Amino acid sequence: MKKEQFYLRYANLPLNDRFKLLSNSANSPVEGMTLDDVYKEIKAIDNKLRNDEIRREELLKEVEKYIQ
Repeated sequence: MKKEQFYLRYANLPLNDRFKLLSNSANSPVEGMTLDDVYKEIKAIDNKLRNDEIRREELLKEVEKYIQ
């Protein structure tokens, strides 16, 4: 699933469904997590990446002046 799809589906879920346990399986990456937990982790990852993405765009924009 794409990140944007997840955010859209999550936003349209009833609140009760956001806090249901997803899996108890030790083999699952979402073991012991709810959709709310997954949402928070994905948002945290996005926030960590955002600064790097902004820096990349700044560098690319600036270097355009030098490479034609």
